[in-house]
Amino acid sequence: MQPTREVIIVGGGTAGWLAAARLGALSRGRLNITLIESPNIPTVGVGEGTWPSMRSTLQACGLSEIEVLRECDASLKQGTLFSGWRNGAPGDEYIHPFSLPADYGSCNLAEYWHHGACSGVFGDVVTPQSAVAKIGKAPKAADTPDYAFAVNYGYHFDAVKFAALLSRHAVQNLGVRHLVDEVVGCRADAEGFIAQVILKTEAPVSGDFFLDCSGQRALLIGDHYGEPLQSVRHVLPNNRAVVAQVPYANADDEIHSCTRSTAASTGWIWDIGLQSRRGVGYVHDGDVITQDEAREELEHYIAKTAPTGITEQLRYRTLHFDPGYRDRPWRGNAVAIGLSAGFIEPLEASALAMIEQAVNFLCDSFPDCRDLMGPASRRFNAKMRDHWGTILEFLKLHYVLSERDDSPYWRRARDVDGAPEALLDKLALWRVRAPWHEDAPRLDGLFPVASYQYVWLGMGGHQRQDRAGNAFMSDITDTSRLDKALNGVRERSLQLQRVLPSNRQLLNTLIQKSSVNTAGI
Repeated sequence: MQPTREVIIVGGGTAGWLAAARLGALSRGRLNITLIESPNIPTVGVGEGTWPSMRSTLQACGLSEIEVLRECDASLKQGTLFSGWRNGAPGDEYIHPFSLPADYGSCNLAEYWHHGACSGVFGDVVTPQSAVAKIGKAPKAADTPDYAFAVNYGYHFDAVKFAALLSRHAVQNLGVRHLVDEVVGCRADAEGFIAQVILKTEAPVSGDFFLDCSGQRALLIGDHYGEPLQSVRHVLPNNRAVVAQVPYANADDEIHSCTRSTAASTGWIWDIGLQSRRGVGYVHDGDVITQDEAREELEHYIAKTAPTGITEQLRYRTLHFDPGYRDRPWRGNAVAIGLSAGFIEPLEASALAMIEQAVNFLCDSFPDCRDLMGPASRRFNAKMRDHWGTILEFLKLHYVLSERDDSPYWRRARDVDGAPEALLDKLALWRVRAPWHEDAPRLDGLFPVASYQYVWLGMGGHQRQDRAGNAFMSDITDTSRLDKALNGVRERSLQLQRVLPSNRQLLNTLIQKSSVNTAGI
């Protein structure tokens, strides 16, 4: 059996350096890891969001949380605030928080809303997180240990700075070799496995196992193995984003506790608050609206929320993407991670989560010899295929529940033609019952059923169900369990609102404390 010792990562960025750091921390020198990064790849750094899973990923890499906050312009994210997605009317707003509903393990509180036995926005009353996030409070206190919390959270950070931190950590502390050169091709052996990558200026680099983190260029999985990208644009049509970095009016301006997702006439706008600035982007369908028109809509949004006259001073960029994924991201001895494996759209921040999923699989089931490449790749491909299907289904849910009919864009985005069959089945079954654990049965699934509940109820899906003629439908009359759960939420919410600092206060305190400790070393 040919052992796997030399691991070659083609491409840097978040995908490449996160893989390098995780594998480097896990192997502790048992693997020789080389990352080859092109000097000619432009960086964007508009601000990126993560899921709470990133906390355990950073811990596994051996990074302290304060280091990430300090070096990556990072803030703490408690979920996504959706505005205007249902119908665009005043008050059309709900939060998809990271914390689970009260009594989640044994009681489906969503049934009370489904039966009309409870009023109010579901996410606002079943977890204290919504109230905490809406008033700009942080998810933890300054004396809370790294990665611990009062309410669940992920991160917002500058992706360019995050990749730079991972790079320094991987090279200086984990022994990863870093080459700056351009990969121009590769050579395969008699069995079809990649043996070497060919560089533009340096000698070829040999390896046993290769990670394709080359982004949309997909140098190994696409150019070499010819694995096609399966387009999903017939389901979700967005393929462009106009982006900009927006400064705060004042250095002490409050920082959003959530990613803000605001529906616009022909797309939607993300708004991510970092420590020093905001990152905003207008996601849209390039066949419906031009780049200039998208920029005008983004400028209009920025003008309402930024210093006067700032829109003319900003630098705008247009990002192009083809929504889709590769059915077999692992071929031979090469596995695609990040954009080379696929990307659908920025909604719900699934891109980094898919990187984490891929890297976690490698750490749990690393093929330490060539004979294991086949079994490992089949399991990996099946798992990633399932994850892509889940992402497609969950993102489409946001659109099909919308009532917006104000433009051809929204009529197309809402169209159920081509929607995943699993989503249509869920929507049909939710006419009888609210979303519950049988709708997300996999232990390693990407979205808990609570996420479906927050979106379905937040978008008013339950209010549009025709329950007439359902012989099994009965009113819920015993609300004692509901009352007990919601009273506990209210008490906890009031307590947290009193004791938690604001996002800005927490970050200033932690970074100031870190600077003092560093100066004293």
